[in-house]
Amino acid sequence: MNRLTLLILVLIITALSNINAKTYKGAELRTKAAYTYGRFEVRYKAAEKDGVLASFFTYHEATSTANWNELDIEIMGRYNNDVQFNSITPGQTNHVRHQNVNFNPSTDFHNYAFEWTPQYVAWFIDGQMVYKQTGIHVQTLNRAQKIMMNIWNPAATGWAGFFNANSLPAFAYYDFVKYYSYTPGTGNYGTGNNFTFIWSDEFETYNSSRWDKATHTFDGNNCDFIPENIVYRDGYM
Repeated sequence: MNRLTLLILVLIITALSNINAKTYKGAELRTKAAYTYGRFEVRYKAAEKDGVLASFFTYHEATSTANWNELDIEIMGRYNNDVQFNSITPGQTNHVRHQNVNFNPSTDFHNYAFEWTPQYVAWFIDGQMVYKQTGIHVQTLNRAQKIMMNIWNPAATGWAGFFNANSLPAFAYYDFVKYYSYTPGTGNYGTGNNFTFIWSDEFETYNSSRWDKATHTFDGNNCDFIPENIVYRDGYM
């Protein structure tokens, strides 16, 4: 790797600041804008900790499960050869794929991407398509979604594994994010040259006009997201 640009999402344990706070603190970065269709790319290194998840995904800020739209790349620290893909459709219905890989996602950086169109969702690793969904459920993925990254410790041990607080802190490193719009017949990138480059963020500085740092949590998440756990360093961030 010639040049390393890092956005570091950190999961730590902190003292409780009030009675309602959760013991653990994670991090989440999300775009201000929402996007409908396109190609979404990231280069990152996940956290090698049981019970910890590091992600890249898009999400429609749903008011109910009836209009749920989400597309996921989720890497569990419990595995050394697995990347999880998922599309979540109305009714919060999961369409999960565990993709076996010949590398450990937590020991080096890899490029991940997905293409979202009205006809299909396809996932890529290091430039190669490895999985594609074309079922009728894809037609229900039609709501604008924000681009997000986070690191957290799920309560579902059967999914994420058993979390050990003594292993903290945990780090996920993000090198860049790129977004291409879906422009069938007029693009110059991606499958069929149907995508057009719009923007790239290499995280050299925090772009507050593009991103928000999360300050929330949700059921099934054993940590709160706090802005302090999004760290730019090494002269790049």
